Amino acid sequence: MKKRIKIRLSANDIVFEDDNYIALNKKAGWPVHKTLDRFRDNCTDALSSFLKNRSDGKDQYLTLAHRLDVETSGILLFAKNKEANKYLQELFSSHDPQRIRKSYLAVCSGVFKRPEGRIENFLKANRVGRIEKMVVVNSGGKKAITDYKVIETDKQYSLVEFTILTGRKHQIRAHAKEIGHPIYGDPIYSNSKDQSGQRLCAYKLSFYDKFTQKDVCLEITPPFTLEGFKEAATNGEHQYIIFNKPYDVLCQFGKDHKDQLSLIDYKLPKEVYPVGRLDKDSEGLLILTNDGKYKNQMANADSKVEKTYLVQVDGDITQEAIEQLKCGVVIKGNYKTKPAKVKKLIDFQIEERVPPVRVRKTIPTSWIEVRISEGRNRQIRRMCAAVNFPTLRLIRIAIGDVKLGDLKVGEYSDFDPSKQK
Repeated sequence: MKKRIKIRLSANDIVFEDDNYIALNKKAGWPVHKTLDRFRDNCTDALSSFLKNRSDGKDQYLTLAHRLDVETSGILLFAKNKEANKYLQELFSSHDPQRIRKSYLAVCSGVFKRPEGRIENFLKANRVGRIEKMVVVNSGGKKAITDYKVIETDKQYSLVEFTILTGRKHQIRAHAKEIGHPIYGDPIYSNSKDQSGQRLCAYKLSFYDKFTQKDVCLEITPPFTLEGFKEAATNGEHQYIIFNKPYDVLCQFGKDHKDQLSLIDYKLPKEVYPVGRLDKDSEGLLILTNDGKYKNQMANADSKVEKTYLVQVDGDITQEAIEQLKCGVVIKGNYKTKPAKVKKLIDFQIEERVPPVRVRKTIPTSWIEVRISEGRNRQIRRMCAAVNFPTLRLIRIAIGDVKLGDLKVGEYSDFDPSKQK
């Protein structure tokens, strides 16, 4: 059973206070307000109790002005009266950088190609089971804008300052994931198995105060630094893993519900990340590494790394269909695939899948080998469907020069990328 959090505040936890506002240094793991668990401590109740005790039992007006995720640490601002609350609500809703500015520090995986930049897109909530996460959409979402600046970097991680110009749920976490540099320890948007909390801190908050007609500038020291940050996997050395992913296993370390299988169930080394993905219903070669440079090199679309698949299709595939696949076919989104290398496999046998593929007794199946240098979502399946031979089973056996070989299903092994030919 997870240990209950007890929040007991002292004067040392107060970052700032005047007649209108009070700011708290929230620790990672502290909920900011009440949850469905009415016995679970939260920052709002804890601060209310602190103020009440300080004033000899007299209740004090207190309203939370904004929110931070449970695992995000940093400055949490409250209003101490109705006028201040009304002003803060208007201020936070304006997202006007001339009037209010919120900056965060985070430890992100990998090395950024550009030292600074802007992430601008639309985010929409997507719920799977009990997990709600923000995803990038072309329409139907809310605009999200985040500026970033790399403060410091090493071989595996970067210390990054994020400044948000909008206030969407999970905005920084979703944006960090979108650009390929998820926040270390993020339980939803990264593959981290570290349960000690995500390295994200709201360390600066400044705003114009109409009551004093002055700028209020708050800053705290984040509870983490990049210097001395331990690479959880291999004492500073890079690891390169090949894993034979079974069918029905999520290509991530997290789970949407307890009955799912994911990479975390196979005792893989900590803090390695998948290079590319395999669908839940696909099998075979998955590369995992903590080398951000190698990961970007292999997964970058411009690198044109060839991927090889074994595909079992419904029906005895014709030479005409194979030629169509070789030339490229139109799939979802009116996209025409690039030319592929395709050949039919004769008298081909492979170990049966668990659970076995459902086949029709009156219709044969056939196997083909497909090599492509692009990787759109469910591309192989959509290509085969486009030529009227639906996919029954899909196994990736090579990514560039890295081959699955004789590795058994559900097992993994190390490899040296410098020795691949």
